[in-house]
Amino acid sequence: MKLIEGQENWKIHPPNEIFYIESIRIAAESAINSWEEINAIVSNKEKIERLGLATIDLSEIIINQAGIISRYFYPSLNIRKSDKNKIHILRGEKLKEYYGITDSNILKNRTFRNYIEHFDENLDEFLNNSIAGNIIPKTIFIESSEIDEITFVFKAYVLTEFKLISLNKQIELIPLMEEIYRIQNTCVDFSQNGGRLEKLKLKI
Repeated sequence: MKLIEGQENWKIHPPNEIFYIESIRIAAESAINSWEEINAIVSNKEKIERLGLATIDLSEIIINQAGIISRYFYPSLNIRKSDKNKIHILRGEKLKEYYGITDSNILKNRTFRNYIEHFDENLDEFLNNSIAGNIIPKTIFIESSEIDEITFVFKAYVLTEFKLISLNKQIELIPLMEEIYRIQNTCVDFSQNGGRLEKLKLKI
């Protein structure tokens, strides 16, 4: 795909910046809404008994939205059509610069995107490897220490540790949510700046 003249310099056409800002904001707010629902459940004993399993579904929403946000900063590249990659690379570079995303950022971790993109393949491997143990389909734990070596967890939520366990792998939500809150606040700042990316004093 041929670049527009000057695109390698401005990377995202200035009038189009608002569309990226809004897309990232919507994904971040969806994750935040799910996180707040989780906190409302785990802080109330009656809700834990009645809605405890909902923390699993809400956690998966958070991870899915994190994967969506990650793609804006770290776009998937098309190996077969490398000429199309340049516009995606430029977009990712500009968004990382203005959102203060470095290579140590949690969103660069492929865990969240792989969870979405390769869940079916990971499920195949999980089921193939857990034949000799006990498989728990869906549950909640107080602490992850409750899980023994012969127990394989399909999906679970650990209440005191704010962790999702899926296919026997643990995903910590607190550090992820800290970054999503920061990104959402940055989106609000950009929106108040007329929908433009602007160099802000970001806390990285």
